[in-house]
Amino acid sequence: MPISKKDRRTRDQKKGDAAGTRVAVKPNGNPVKAPKATSLCANCKKEIVNTYLKQLEVHAETHGGEWTKEKCWPKEFPAAAAAPAAEASAST
Repeated sequence: MPISKKDRRTRDQKKGDAAGTRVAVKPNGNPVKAPKATSLCANCKKEIVNTYLKQLEVHAETHGGEWTKEKCWPKEFPAAAAAPAAEASAST
């Protein structure tokens, strides 16, 4: 007896699940993308994708005052944050 496309797809998916080789898919059949790495702003705790540095800089400017990009994102902009501390320790 012939097997329908739906049954064949279900059988193949079960085999893939059992072997651990099946990619996660949404109900509409599109693959699920891996989540992007994000960082939390130290001031407002907003979560932003950390691979796009210009977006982090623009967000830091929205705080104004003393909240610079180095204060908001210490992991993404460490060199600029460490430079004033190094100058202060060198002058003493």
